[in-house]
Amino acid sequence: MATYQTATTQFVTVNDTKFAYRLVGASSGIPLVCLQHYRGTMDHWDPLPLNTLALTRPIFLIDYAGTGLSTGTTPTTFSGWASDVASVLKALNIPAIDLLGFSVGGFAAQMLALNYPSLVKHLILCGAGPSATEGLQPTGEGIFEGFTNAMTFEENKAIYLSAFYTSSAANQKAGLEAWERITTSRENRSDWTGPESTQNQIATFVGWSKGEGDVSWPRLGELNMPVLVAAGGKD
Repeated sequence: MATYQTATTQFVTVNDTKFAYRLVGASSGIPLVCLQHYRGTMDHWDPLPLNTLALTRPIFLIDYAGTGLSTGTTPTTFSGWASDVASVLKALNIPAIDLLGFSVGGFAAQMLALNYPSLVKHLILCGAGPSATEGLQPTGEGIFEGFTNAMTFEENKAIYLSAFYTSSAANQKAGLEAWERITTSRENRSDWTGPESTQNQIATFVGWSKGEGDVSWPRLGELNMPVLVAAGGKD
């Protein structure tokens, strides 16, 4: 059974874009597809929870177009991100999934569940909310800017610890342990997304935060699968 550390990177080409993906864990069962946070890649997951989940089911990781080891251009709508993931799963003959989206990955996960409801059997949103509407605006702009501006290893470490962990000694210790696992578990890791993909991701988030285009808030009632929303006090 492949672990997060040993899973082989595989590729599939869809619409002239070569997508990188990995399968972790059990060889049978409905896969849990995990969609990553802002500027992250397959190499920015914490292996501890993924390996734990992978003991009983397959885990499917993917780099969005234009990020990590995938080629192409990052779409500027979350429905575009969702369409890419759905196309990859179709090309791989995966007819049903459970879906976990982390942070902006949770925005893309909502659109995947809304636009491809027969594909998604369960939806898990971690640190993610719906698109903006009157009286409901996304929060965490300072964190978003921090991830955008972080360039060095230490700057990325600092914003990771401040974004995902409180300032208590126990939380910071847990954060440092997670950071160590993330940054040492695989060799030849992908870097954070480059300038072009980052700008496209920013444009995607801006549209979401204005409620523009194909967004989730007006359509949340269409979700017909079980949904778990997990959010921290400062998400």
